[in-house]
Amino acid sequence: MTRATGFPLRKTIRLALVLAAAASLAFAQAKPIPQLVKKGGKFTFMVDGKPFLILGGQVNNDGAFPDRMERSWSKFKAMSMNTVEYPVYWNEIEREEGKFDFSDFDQILRRARAQDFRVVMLWFGTWKNGAMDWAPNWVKSDVARFPRVLDSGGKPIRVLSPHSRATLEADKKAYVAMMTHLRQVDEADRTVVMMQVENESGLLGSVRDYSAESNKLFNGPVPASLVTALKKKPGTWTEVFGSRLAEESFTAYYLSSFINEIAKAGKQVYPLVAYVNAWEGGEDTADAFDSFDRAGESYPSGGPVSHMLDLWKATAPDIDILSADTSVQPFVNFRMINARYVRPDNPYWSPEAGRTMSGARAFFYALAEYPAIGFGAYGVDSGGAELEARFVDLGADYRLVNAAMPAIVDLQAAGKLKAAIADDVIRGKNLIFDRYHLLVRFLAAPGAPTPSPTPGGPPPSPAPAARVLVGELGPDEFLIMGFNAAVDIRPTVGSGFTAAQFLQVDEGVYENGVWKTTNRGRTYQGSYTPPSVSLPAQGAIFRVKLMRY
Repeated sequence: MTRATGFPLRKTIRLALVLAAAASLAFAQAKPIPQLVKKGGKFTFMVDGKPFLILGGQVNNDGAFPDRMERSWSKFKAMSMNTVEYPVYWNEIEREEGKFDFSDFDQILRRARAQDFRVVMLWFGTWKNGAMDWAPNWVKSDVARFPRVLDSGGKPIRVLSPHSRATLEADKKAYVAMMTHLRQVDEADRTVVMMQVENESGLLGSVRDYSAESNKLFNGPVPASLVTALKKKPGTWTEVFGSRLAEESFTAYYLSSFINEIAKAGKQVYPLVAYVNAWEGGEDTADAFDSFDRAGESYPSGGPVSHMLDLWKATAPDIDILSADTSVQPFVNFRMINARYVRPDNPYWSPEAGRTMSGARAFFYALAEYPAIGFGAYGVDSGGAELEARFVDLGADYRLVNAAMPAIVDLQAAGKLKAAIADDVIRGKNLIFDRYHLLVRFLAAPGAPTPSPTPGGPPPSPAPAARVLVGELGPDEFLIMGFNAAVDIRPTVGSGFTAAQFLQVDEGVYENGVWKTTNRGRTYQGSYTPPSVSLPAQGAIFRVKLMRY
């Protein structure tokens, strides 16, 4: 008998071994943490140890309360989303300094898990859309301890200063408390797959802080580490960056350093992938169509906009992804802006991009050309009980991509996925692979009409709806999916072959990674025309096998 407990020593040892074995088994069965893997110059987002595409929908800024979320789960299902993006509010979890309440946090997370959704959490802390609105009242009201930005006239604005150590420490403490709690309640399930740190951060109302402390820093030398990282010559901010970008670069340096410190502290507790999003603007991005497009005026100064990416990458190494919010952009601007974020050091993730048919077309393009690890639409919880019409087309895209998920991810990684997207002018696109040349012809389709440009003008025409993804599964095999198009196939020029012929055309889906045919043998081939696949308005997925002769 052991004297301390009166329990037999042999049984004590046996119990310890059983508990150790159980703990070891639980550890072995734990789901791996979501992570980014880079191979062959391309990024793959791994969830539960498998490639994953975020098919996301973001709730409105004030939508992440249990009662409001409860009205929206059916909309998320109707949109075929696999991931919900929703905020966590600093002023809700820490109403009194040092006292944290995670009851609403837990309730929403449990419901997301029960509905089989993954989650991207958005931290609304010091900055939200270039302002301080979601900071706690005890922060807002103590202007001596938590100073606000002073504009060029010396007046305070509705933005907390990025030069305040007290603000940084308070935000960091709350973020770490939230990440600590998240690990406790979700590590076993991995419902949350990614964290957004702050939201559209920056200074809206002034290009920089003009406080005495800030003025002293601005008139001094640029930190040597930044000069070295950007391969610049030493000097003041104006000497290094020029008068036009000096103040914005100054703000970006201190803002990115502030946010990186928060992200780093959170990762030390629970190392989820972290990203920062940007309210776009400046440098001919045409985000502000009818105003002077300047930092601090039409967009928040200091955020990771497209012309500040090098600086952010140099100063924020613990931020894994920098993302552009382009939900209000026409397709041509979407392509121009987001192409700047496709970099060897930056996975492409578009958290606020898809609304209306323009977003639905952009999604297919982003998958094939960037290639995106995920895509999202803002405001999916809007309206009444039903999913709003403006999200239906992107939802149709999600439905197809969900049904072809494993193949899409593999094709992305192999560089074998291409897209053809209609617009108001283009009526088709040529996609050239190694052995075959595919002509995608865009077909007219019913849809929401575009408004007439002038009252009493000609009848409106339907918005372009054709969008197609084509992936090369093998030398003579393709995955073809999309809407409102016909895809004709011929051998490539110089191949020595003059025509192609279908061997098999199957319509279907992937189930648990395995192709399942739902309609076999539809070849659509005439006697003297190239083999062709028709994609209906409601969308379809085909696997085709060919031969050349």
